[in-house]
Formats: sequence, C-alpha cells, structure tokens
Amino acid sequence: MYSVLLSNYIKGMELVHSKLKEIINDKQKVVVIAWAFASELNKETFANEWFIKGGERYNKYVNPLLALGIKEDNITILNCYDKEHFNDFKKIIEDSDILLIPGGNPEMLYSKVTQETELLYTIKHYKGIIIGFSAGAVLQLKRYFITAKNNYYKYFAFYDGFGILDDPFYHDVHSSKNKRYLAKLQKTANEKKKTVYAIFDDGALIYNRKTSSLEIFGHVLTFDEGK
Repeated sequence: MYSVLLSNYIKGMELVHSKLKEIINDKQKVVVIAWAFASELNKETFANEWFIKGGERYNKYVNPLLALGIKEDNITILNCYDKEHFNDFKKIIEDSDILLIPGGNPEMLYSKVTQETELLYTIKHYKGIIIGFSAGAVLQLKRYFITAKNNYYKYFAFYDGFGILDDPFYHDVHSSKNKRYLAKLQKTANEKKKTVYAIFDDGALIYNRKTSSLEIFGHVLTFDEGK
C-alpha cells in the first residue's frame, strides 16, 4: 500500500527505482489511466495516435516500468473512451498490483474517474502501489491545491481529489525556488496546520499508506506549521 508521489515522471522514477525494485516483482500487473489531455479525444485517436504502442508517450510511460522488471504483457492501458468495456475497468484495476496515474489536466482526470467511468470508489480504496506524477500525485489527496504558477486559471486554489490519502500532509509539484512562491507554501502550511512538501522535478516522495511512514528522495523542501 504505497503511494509514489512524483513531480516529473522520468526523473522521479530514476530516484525511486532502487526502492521500487525492493517492493515490485515481475509477476505484478500494472494498469495505466492516462486520461488527461489538452482537448478531448475519441476511442480511435486515443488508441491509434495518442497512446499507440511503441509511440513516444507509450515508451515514456512504459519503459520505466519495464526497467523495474515488469513484463510488458502485464501492463494494461485503459482507454477512457472505450465505453463498451467500462464495466470491465473496475475488475481490471482490482486485479492489478500497480496503478499508474499520469499528469495533465487534473480537472479532466477527476471528471473521467468520478463521473464518466465511475471508478472513484475503486481507486480510492485501491490496495496496491499507486504511482502518480504531477496531477496524478496531487489527486491522491482528499483535497489538493494548485499554485497560481501551475494553475490554468492563474490563481491559487484548492480542489477535490480522489481521497486515496486522507490529507496526512499536502504536497506541491513542479515547485519553484522563487521566494514568493515558497512563502506561499509556508503560509499554506500555517493556515491549514499541515506540513507541505514542495516536490521539485528532481524530487519524489513515497508514502506507506499502511504504516503512515514517508520517505523523501532528491529535491524536496519541507514546510512545517508555525515556521
């Protein structure tokens, strides 16, 4: 029951590779829900262009998994436009060991999970390893924030997440060294009375959902309440 929280997928996976090798074996099954796009696609475009096997995006997401010893045949890419098989998605996820939640538009991804495919309960109570980067990292919280710099709307705001993690802390992705930016993270820690972790693109967190223990990798800054 681990949550792997990354800002940048490639850099983050390199940081946590050794740790994941300790907890992952070659028999485990992976499900990828890459459901956040710049604009809506359709079933054919998703399969034949956006996530075509052997394509740039496919290789980007799959190669780090193969490097962990996972067999390619054990990796399933769910097509959120494949409405004929929506009823199968729940069992496919429940029968898997690892769930990969990529980045992109978090509001679109949230909508597709909670409304279009109705998989919120399945994902919220997932018992395996969840690897999330960017949007896929912050959405694991019950409530998450996006800074003005990273928000499409250019303002700081909180949003509803999947609730996989019951907000033991908050974490920011694509963090900036800008003093005003970091001051806003400290202010958030003070106002919400929670630790805020700033995950830079060369940083990562792994949270054990069973023991509530946290490991920090690479460039991550910690903002505690009252500092």
